[in-house]
Amino acid sequence: MQNIHNILVVIDPELERDFVLDRALFIASQTQANVHLFINSTNTLNQRAFSYKAIGSQFFEKQRELVTQQYKNILRAAELEFSNLKINTNILFSEEHNLAEAIIKQARDCNCDLVLKSTHHKSKSHQRWVSNTDWRLIRKCSSPLLLVKAQQWYEGGSIVAAVDPMHIKADQSRLDHALIAGAENLAASLQQTAHVFHCYYPYVSSLFPSAEEVDEYLTEVRVQHTQKLDQLLASHNIDIDSVKLTQGELLPALTNYLSQIDANILIIGALSRNVIERAIIGNTAEKILDDCPCDVLILKT
Repeated sequence: MQNIHNILVVIDPELERDFVLDRALFIASQTQANVHLFINSTNTLNQRAFSYKAIGSQFFEKQRELVTQQYKNILRAAELEFSNLKINTNILFSEEHNLAEAIIKQARDCNCDLVLKSTHHKSKSHQRWVSNTDWRLIRKCSSPLLLVKAQQWYEGGSIVAAVDPMHIKADQSRLDHALIAGAENLAASLQQTAHVFHCYYPYVSSLFPSAEEVDEYLTEVRVQHTQKLDQLLASHNIDIDSVKLTQGELLPALTNYLSQIDANILIIGALSRNVIERAIIGNTAEKILDDCPCDVLILKT
């Protein structure tokens, strides 16, 4: 992830105050990036597939105009916040049925280096943070995607790259380096601390005849992971105290570490995979995105 010059900020007009605006204000003020404020209206009044004999088409058109005006007023109010801080800003509005595709198009048209979008609980009966739109963006948006949660950032917090050095694919190797470089660049730009996290879960068979052999095996596994992680970090400038290598289940280990170091952003990678891999890895990624106590930045090679 290189320098940030253009940011696409996807505003949810249904929220009283979208935290994505606070993130964008801070990031843009630190990077001097241009900001593109965007709302897409998926108002069903645009594509009325039903008919009321007692209500003419003018009524639905008027309602559509009122919704459009309301959303544009939200954009103008947000634009004023950025203008007051001398941040170069413009507003974008569309009426596309598919929100994810509308975001991807705007990101491409604006040549954006970063896309910001809020992700939040929909209701008490729907306790997942990640929506179908978010998943489409994770899979298809070529720009770095920051999914913002409804909470304040820690002052002087941390940015954490989650890596997997025990791989055989060159694509994963390039991605890991990109994740660490992204953490370094963002931390420098936003006055945060860059961290690197790796977790492994060794398989211990019941066929081991003695506890001593189990200990030897676990020691050997840790040495292998340590060596691979050291090789990955050799070309980067991460402080040794900001590197976490841990054994155990990924999700609790990761979320605990993020909470301990006041993490503001977790950086993870997304690779193109086949259907089976996507189903398995997607399930793990969904749990991370749901339970992560901070914003999540998704990068691609």
